[in-house]
Amino acid sequence: MLKIAVLLLTFCSFAKADYVGFSRGDQFTATPIQGQVQVTCSGFNGSGSAVYTCRDLVLDPQAYDVFLGPRDARADRVTLVASHEDGSSRTKSADYEGTRGRSGEAFNLWISTLFQKPLLENGVTSIRYTINGGHYAEPLAEGTFRVLVKRGPARTCPNARYTSSDVSDCNSQYSICQRYFEEFHNCL
Repeated sequence: MLKIAVLLLTFCSFAKADYVGFSRGDQFTATPIQGQVQVTCSGFNGSGSAVYTCRDLVLDPQAYDVFLGPRDARADRVTLVASHEDGSSRTKSADYEGTRGRSGEAFNLWISTLFQKPLLENGVTSIRYTINGGHYAEPLAEGTFRVLVKRGPARTCPNARYTSSDVSDCNSQYSICQRYFEEFHNCL
């Protein structure tokens, strides 16, 4: 009976130590945020004003996260292949700190720009991970986990006014809206 208890205790602690997924868990919330900013610009290159209605869809608790996986001192690279409900997929790789059991950098989970695409989309994303080590031909570890992104209730930031000495700010909605949402902590 004591052997069974020891085996169960060993299995339970092993299972917890071998958690696979993102450090913030497997459930995220996509929250629409919005607000209005008035900008007045004047400087050596002219003057102007603009009113921007800012909108974004942010991922809570965060848009970037590290991957946690098995510890293996031989491991030095992790590849994640995300399969979305619409049939599309995305592949991202990063250095892997095998002794710590984590990626060396955070993965982009949500931010989409001209130069970067996110791993996650709304709904369920199935992620296949492969962990490799330098000169080993076969993967050291592989498996899958699932992540759910659900829609959260919309949030509105208070209206704001900015004054700038650079007239280009009155023509740059993206940078003004980024500043605005950062200042108001994504309308929290």
